[in-house]
Amino acid sequence: MIDFKKTRQYTLSIRLSTDGFCFAVHNPKVANEYAYLPYRIDPSKPLTANLKAAVEETEMLRHTYGAVNILIADASYTLVPKEYYAEQYKEDFYKQAMGTTTNSIVLHNFVGDEHAVVLFGIERQLHRYLTTQYPKAHIVAAMTPLIHFGVEHSYTKNKRYCLLHLHKRSIDFMCYENASPLFVNTFQYRDTADAMYYILGCWSTLGLSQTDDTLHIVGQSRQGKTLTKELEKFIQHIHLVRPAEEFHSTELARIDEMPFDLQALIACE
Repeated sequence: MIDFKKTRQYTLSIRLSTDGFCFAVHNPKVANEYAYLPYRIDPSKPLTANLKAAVEETEMLRHTYGAVNILIADASYTLVPKEYYAEQYKEDFYKQAMGTTTNSIVLHNFVGDEHAVVLFGIERQLHRYLTTQYPKAHIVAAMTPLIHFGVEHSYTKNKRYCLLHLHKRSIDFMCYENASPLFVNTFQYRDTADAMYYILGCWSTLGLSQTDDTLHIVGQSRQGKTLTKELEKFIQHIHLVRPAEEFHSTELARIDEMPFDLQALIACE
């Protein structure tokens, strides 16, 4: 439970996605002080309009917090090695990979002990509203905590470590070597066969071993069990990531329907 009279002790985390929003409040120092609220959006309206409606309807969003994190799902992104990155050229890097930025603001997050930089786009109107409503918010691409999670877990691995994050219509595939991102990409898929083609194609292109390297799978997808069973025919070491076993600092990790990228963001604080 949370006490709205002491929200300055809490952290508010907001996840924005075209599939819906979710909001979480927790006390970084007290594991059992938390709240979680999924929010259904109107897909016919822009994200900004949906967020304005959510703020009007949801008391949780109208208080002042000690910290505010805003996670942007579905964001177009690209990864740049730290040694090549210069902030004054971030729009050039982004345009080269993603094309025009006419309606977007390009933001950046450092990941992996600042070994790499995630550049991502956010719609200008949404960015304007967020920075007005939550001026001190930390705005993060959903890929950022995922990449960080993979970096942290690959420190203890002698072989290459791969993380597969399943969504309803897309897959995030990350591979690490020596605790640094080796490959990061996201692709859309239609069915299990489509997903298999991409995953095994990446496995082959990266020269990964079917018997030595490991694949860790996390996320919510109806096809997750079927996909895992099919992948086991080709990859020997496959592990399912269980958030409740990974994140011990907050009870939020025990909420099954909470998106993994949001759980990872909160755990990385």
